[in-house]
Amino acid sequence: MAMRSENSKPRLKLLKSADQDFFLDCIDEFYATIAKDTRYEVIQEVSSSGRLKPWILRKLQDFKLLYKLDIRLGDHGAINFASMISGDFRIIVPAAFFSRRNYIYMYDVWPRFHRWIFPLLDVFNITYVFFSSKQVFEDYQRKYPQSRCKAMWLPEALDSNEYTFLPPAERSIDVLEFGRIYDDYHHRIVNELSLHKKNHLYRSAGMPVLFEGKAAFTEALSKSRVVICTPSNITHPERAEYISTMTLRYLQAMASKCLIIGVLPSDMEEAFGYNPIVEIDMPNAGAQIIHVLDNFDTYQSLIEKNYAEVKARHQWQNRWEIIESKIEEKI
Repeated sequence: MAMRSENSKPRLKLLKSADQDFFLDCIDEFYATIAKDTRYEVIQEVSSSGRLKPWILRKLQDFKLLYKLDIRLGDHGAINFASMISGDFRIIVPAAFFSRRNYIYMYDVWPRFHRWIFPLLDVFNITYVFFSSKQVFEDYQRKYPQSRCKAMWLPEALDSNEYTFLPPAERSIDVLEFGRIYDDYHHRIVNELSLHKKNHLYRSAGMPVLFEGKAAFTEALSKSRVVICTPSNITHPERAEYISTMTLRYLQAMASKCLIIGVLPSDMEEAFGYNPIVEIDMPNAGAQIIHVLDNFDTYQSLIEKNYAEVKARHQWQNRWEIIESKIEEKI
């Protein structure tokens, strides 16, 4: 049984990194959603830093014989949950060795890491892993069918209350490119947008960052008409290889009532039930984006449909209800 406090609520530990990187905003939103669940006594626990944890993980990655380890140092009864980028198992050590109820939500599980991430799920006594990418989930099922750890595909999400939007007529940014830039596409539209005097916001050479923090970022989204979004396998194929998956950035654009021009991730149409973006016409990229901007009103119904869909089905609360149902099975 899970540890219960005096008020009879199961104890849920949210394990997190001490890192403060901007891209971790997705985890902050997720944990804030979970923390509101009054069915649990929720405790956020920041992982301690040091050299020992990375050393242990390197040894576990390098020596396959260690994958057979079954390290259980008791059961303190708490439920552990961690949302982590790739295989950052540092944040669950040593907590995972003292519980039989460990749950993980994982992003960016690139193919070159599969050989050690998948078997380490058993080493760290993970009960259930939720992969943000459907392709990664399928790889796990195929490559490691003997695992004790159960798995599910669960797409990324957000808290729509964190995002705002202006009416179309009040938006001052015509095109916003942020995060990973699709260089080939960027070079095809930048001159055309300038020629037509469109306000095109992107990180130019010499700029360390485009936005200083989340507030500046969400403000820019609220003022933008079009946002360019492409999956990592397009912008960074050396890293993502064949993994094409919907990321938070698509959802942030839709929650801000922006129109997305981009490349459709392989799992996004299944997640939405329709194609929610305008797909890039690469040979005619410049002409296409000007046509979209000059006929922006015709896309308003798609923008509103996407916004309603995100509000109804793609919030962290939706994802947490699914995860919590799996936790409930073990309480």
